[in-house]
Amino acid sequence: MKDYDYLVIGSGIAGLIFALETSRLGRVAVVTKKEITACNTDYAQGGIAAVLSTHDTFEEHINDTYIAGAMLGKQSVIRQIIEEGPEVIKYLLDLGTQFTTNKDSRRMSMENLRLTKEGGHSHHRIVYGADSTGHMIMEALINKCLSNPAIDIYEHHMAVDLITQHHIPQTEEFITKISCWGAYVMDCHTNQIEIFRAKKTMLATGGSAQVYSHNTNPDVATGDGVAMAKLAGARLANMEFVQFHPTAFYSPEGSTFLISEALRGEGAILRNQDGEDFMPKYHEQGCLAPRDIVSRSIDAEINRRSEKYVFLDATHLDAEMLREHFPYIDRKCRKFGIDFTKDPIPVAPAAHYFCGGILTTCDGQTDIGNLMVAGEAACTGLHGANRLASNSLLEAAVVAFNAAHNESMKEDVIFPEIPVWKDLGSFNETEWVVISHNREIIGRIMQGYVGIRRSRRLLNYASSRLDNIYNEINNFYNHNSVRKEVIETRNLAIIAITIIRSALMRKESRGAHFVVDYPEQNENYRKDTIV
Repeated sequence: MKDYDYLVIGSGIAGLIFALETSRLGRVAVVTKKEITACNTDYAQGGIAAVLSTHDTFEEHINDTYIAGAMLGKQSVIRQIIEEGPEVIKYLLDLGTQFTTNKDSRRMSMENLRLTKEGGHSHHRIVYGADSTGHMIMEALINKCLSNPAIDIYEHHMAVDLITQHHIPQTEEFITKISCWGAYVMDCHTNQIEIFRAKKTMLATGGSAQVYSHNTNPDVATGDGVAMAKLAGARLANMEFVQFHPTAFYSPEGSTFLISEALRGEGAILRNQDGEDFMPKYHEQGCLAPRDIVSRSIDAEINRRSEKYVFLDATHLDAEMLREHFPYIDRKCRKFGIDFTKDPIPVAPAAHYFCGGILTTCDGQTDIGNLMVAGEAACTGLHGANRLASNSLLEAAVVAFNAAHNESMKEDVIFPEIPVWKDLGSFNETEWVVISHNREIIGRIMQGYVGIRRSRRLLNYASSRLDNIYNEINNFYNHNSVRKEVIETRNLAIIAITIIRSALMRKESRGAHFVVDYPEQNENYRKDTIV
């Protein structure tokens, strides 16, 4: 058994902020499935939205967030998180994050930060670090964590199950509320499972977009935290709202990477393959309309013309500015023979971000005692039915910081006797070869039947297919020793089924959920979908 005060599962912005802040109170373990840098935060290009300009106001940022979320967001939550935005930027600056400053200033300070604008925002309020904002933040956070003697980092370790009373042998004492006492964690090199016991556990496992075959996420984004919390008894909310990023790089081989929305913020134009600027006919804000609208518009244009992609054209913009502001995009495009200062970029929508997740408060509290959640795995109510660009890093930082400073962090916890993991001792390679392709099948089913445009007929078809797949995987899981690939595939099946179930419960179209059977919003469904 490894004994800690705080266990953090995941190593993105939420997990590392929580680790740093709780290290003041006790010993912290950070468990991460691959290297510490392998997380959605490191992939984040755009930036963090915060009201820093004298021309901007909290009320306008609140309104932009509420409108983008199709009036489903929780107003009190939106206000709290947005009003804490400037403090978050100062916190990250103090950690040493290298944000982009105005050209006439080399000093890194709040007053000198350069701000850009993205879709759905009424003002320039995006703080960024070139087009690698997440990477810049991760560098600062990782440096602080590595030099902190109270934090132990376990790379290539995967949480298998949260430890709750479901694992505790029945005793005379009846436990009235589900509580978490850490997790069973597997060393991915040896496949051995240990108990990581902790007074408080933070799930910061990021998103679940690997459930779709075409997505912008790293391969670790298999929804592990959300699936574990659901199995433990936590409520999930709004899982039907899967945000597809409008502009993921398209290649016939399937290679993809994110083309930041900030490029459209600087003036890049979406064009069809005839060179037509098509977005104005879909929305008055054109290329800077909210993401769900831009994604559906591109999807409609592609389907109307029987094509596979459109172009994002930045060739009319200043080449020096483009290379300076977007070095990551420049470098990645050149690998495919594209100079984006001279050539338009082929793009198509790809699964990107989950607006839903584990039902969570603004300080990370969940249904399960001693269990906190922050980041993309959480559903606080900030995003509603569709996330406003660059609000995600803001939410992750605010909720993780607040969770670490909640008074409950100082509580003592009485631990039950936790049984060791029961290792079945064998792994049927032959049987696994037969069912291992289910991960690929899940991605194809979700991409084809539960994508940008949905229908109840196809949702029901996908549901029956995935129920069978889950039963097959879970049966294998229950009769074999544990492997990373098995856990991930089971978790993806759980996520897929939950998305479909949530989508069938919502008989309207709102935000990132569009269903052809109910193309309009319905006020009767202006509420969270709870599973």
